[in-house]
Amino acid sequence: MLSSDVGKRSRSRKSSTRARPPVAGLPGAIVETLGKKILNGELKPGDVLPAETVYLSQLGVSRTTLREAIKVLAAKGLVLAKPKTGTVVRGREHWNLLDPAVLTWEAASDGFADTLGELFEIRRLVEPEGAALAARRHDAAAALAMQAAFDALGPHADAGAAALDVDITFHLTILQAAGNRYLSSLGAVIDTVIRSTARLALGRPGGLGYSMGLHRAVLDAVLARDEAAARGAMHRLLADAEEDAQQVLERGQ
Repeated sequence: MLSSDVGKRSRSRKSSTRARPPVAGLPGAIVETLGKKILNGELKPGDVLPAETVYLSQLGVSRTTLREAIKVLAAKGLVLAKPKTGTVVRGREHWNLLDPAVLTWEAASDGFADTLGELFEIRRLVEPEGAALAARRHDAAAALAMQAAFDALGPHADAGAAALDVDITFHLTILQAAGNRYLSSLGAVIDTVIRSTARLALGRPGGLGYSMGLHRAVLDAVLARDEAAARGAMHRLLADAEEDAQQVLERGQ
């Protein structure tokens, strides 16, 4: 679960464990600044970004740097360059919502309450079936990897960002054990979904230790090759996580 998954330490709604920036250096800083403004609604669909000369003056960067940043935002579906008009902010229907950076910015936006349920829906669609497949297909090496990932949870139960990282490793190791290359490729998305929602789950007393039993139930079912039990255990882990995350979000509003 996200709340109990990651060692729930109290934080404000705006704080989060941040993923790596989508682009390095100055272009990355510009991408992040503008991306957050778009996701927050400060820049609305149809708005035209200031002319290059204005941004160059404000940001103190080269034209090449600015254009690189705009290209990244365009690739994420957030903006569109129009001849004679300029760079226009696009509507949400055009955004690449599964892009890790976009998901991260969404998690930091004021509208995240509306998004949280949908993100948990993604997890429920993917992870329980991934656990069932892992129960059916895992080999000895995968079993060792899953056990090691679980064993790493305990020492980091109250370690903030470290707890989050080991929890993500546990969930991704389960997906990898499913033996489906396409499912494994969703790992980056699942990583970001967990990371984006986990900031809401760091306030419950007991930290990650609270959810060790739920994690253990998933691992035991997978190692026992009990597909139905693995599926059910993962559903329970995620249901408990969503409840905690919603409560933390409500308290922060």
